[in-house]
Amino acid sequence: MRRLSRDEYFLSMANIAAARATCDRLWCGCVIVVDGEIAATGYNGAPSGLSECDEVGHLMVNGHCKRTIHAEQNALYQAKKKYRNLNGAVAYINATPCEICLSELLKWGVKRVVCGSHYRSAEREESTLQLVSAWSAVIEYHPSPDISLTFGTEVEDVKRIQINRAE
Repeated sequence: MRRLSRDEYFLSMANIAAARATCDRLWCGCVIVVDGEIAATGYNGAPSGLSECDEVGHLMVNGHCKRTIHAEQNALYQAKKKYRNLNGAVAYINATPCEICLSELLKWGVKRVVCGSHYRSAEREESTLQLVSAWSAVIEYHPSPDISLTFGTEVEDVKRIQINRAE
């Protein structure tokens, strides 16, 4: 069985981070990678200490849930604790970031954004491309690998079951 590429690996990690999300409008995960190593991860959810969407419902304003901090914002918050800047970093996100999150990632030095899926409209895609171009960065779309794992109780029981790729 072929080994995952680095992009597939980090996108898979973003999907795992998304599994911690607490806003079911979109489960989103983000992994920020600096020099080939994971610098930070994030997922969308309410700020620490506040009620989650899963518990009390969504706080909707103009079609968006305002109770939730985005995965990219949470990952940036974690990364900023360790790094002065993220020059040349790569952000792996399981869906296209919103314009605000994309701007923040680019402002902090992320030069490559790898998304596992497109989110929303062609109009949004156009503004995304304009932002990336203005910051001399790139955005790429790679389908997230479909990975199934089975974990046993002993280290030797851990088995990789299946990796399906859109070829």
